[in-house]
Amino acid sequence: MLLRRLPSTAVSLATAALSRRYTSYLFSSQRRLQSFNSISFYPTISLLSFCSSSEISPEFTDLIADQSSKRGPLKPGLYLVGTPIGNLEDITLRALRVLKSADVILSEDTRHSGKLLHYYNIKTPLLSYHKYNESQREHTVLKRLKQGEIVALISDAGMPGISDPGTELAKICVDENIPVIPIPGPSAFLTALSASGLSTDEFTFVGFLPKHAGSRKERLVASASETTTQIFYVPPHKLGQFLEESSLIFGDSRQCVIARELTKIHEEFWRGTLGTAREAFSTRQPKGEITLLIEGNSNSSVETPSESSQIGGRRNIDEKENNIFTRLEKIREENQSRRFRLISSMLVTLYPHCF
Repeated sequence: MLLRRLPSTAVSLATAALSRRYTSYLFSSQRRLQSFNSISFYPTISLLSFCSSSEISPEFTDLIADQSSKRGPLKPGLYLVGTPIGNLEDITLRALRVLKSADVILSEDTRHSGKLLHYYNIKTPLLSYHKYNESQREHTVLKRLKQGEIVALISDAGMPGISDPGTELAKICVDENIPVIPIPGPSAFLTALSASGLSTDEFTFVGFLPKHAGSRKERLVASASETTTQIFYVPPHKLGQFLEESSLIFGDSRQCVIARELTKIHEEFWRGTLGTAREAFSTRQPKGEITLLIEGNSNSSVETPSESSQIGGRRNIDEKENNIFTRLEKIREENQSRRFRLISSMLVTLYPHCF
């Protein structure tokens, strides 16, 4: 912590002194030297990581450029680059290399992504690419890809195409035989699942629920019957609604985990039943992105909350069925009357002497 507060110049001098002091120890034998050099890593990155938290030293990005030249240029294509979900230190060296080498970076929010690029001293131009302009951008992006450019696609956080823009562009590139190269990175739902304490053997990633109430209920009913851990993305302002609806369908006793502000300073894991969660968050609206996990169904049938709700639900179904049958009977009677009048008029026209 002390080193983080020191100016970068002071840190450079301090680390250089430490480096000289322990040089004889680290390289005391030729065997150790060969072993150290055989490791495919940047040996001076540990010294540079203590620089100011507002921006990484240019020396760091120079190291990446140097390594890139040794490995050869990147091949043209669409690169889906995973970016941090909160902590800027959670980016990979390969992701930095691609972002620095790309001709253009497609970004969900250029202002948000600009902070990441500024932090790592990356000057690659940004081009906005989000769900509202995907179709308009496709022609421009495809043209650049066909001209042999390197196009990197990033979202605000995590992997592109996972509840974020990128899926359609990847499909088009595959159809056009344009290389699509994934650059793995952080993922909110995998991060939450790993620390949730729920089963990780099998899970279902649902993501965001539909906005329409009927489609939302249908999805929750399907999830409630599955035996695998169910994972949802929930906007903070809709957490109360989600807990109300899910506790009704899953049952109050189903275990859940609410993961909030992952990898950030105020990271929180709330654990308990859906019923307890509904009460706990009824008067509290948390901030930040939420990943909500619900344990799989251990019973053969979906748990119901109470007998009264069963009776009420059955009554509503019966009323709807009665209304439907009444309407069908009325339609049948109207059709019969209409058919009788039609047949009568035809007979009068064909056989007027009989009437």
